[in-house]
Amino acid sequence: MQNTLTQEEEKILKDFIINLENGEMAQVRDLMENCDVTYQFAKTHSNYVKDWEKTKQQMEGRLETGNLPPNTSANLWREMINESDKIMQKKFQMVQGAFSMKFDESIFNYLGPDGKTKKIFGIFG
Repeated sequence: MQNTLTQEEEKILKDFIINLENGEMAQVRDLMENCDVTYQFAKTHSNYVKDWEKTKQQMEGRLETGNLPPNTSANLWREMINESDKIMQKKFQMVQGAFSMKFDESIFNYLGPDGKTKKIFGIFG
């Protein structure tokens, strides 16, 4: 957290991080526990990556246009983007590791190096 945030903004950011991380990690746990098919597991990971890219683009766009939620400074919004990105990168790494443990092979046999679906059983993402 940068020193440019007020104490109130730091609390908002901290709560935001906790809630986001809890939600994202719950998705990872659900995927690990309930998905036993390599294709579906890899495809879900790919969707996580694509969804985050889209969300991040939208957040960046709002920052550029100044179309921020009420009572949200540009500094707070930037920190929310940065912290979200860290959480999502952690999420992707956890899913990749879980795939390797569960199926004893690399998820990159199913996905391109960018984490998006490359080719799975003839289906292109």
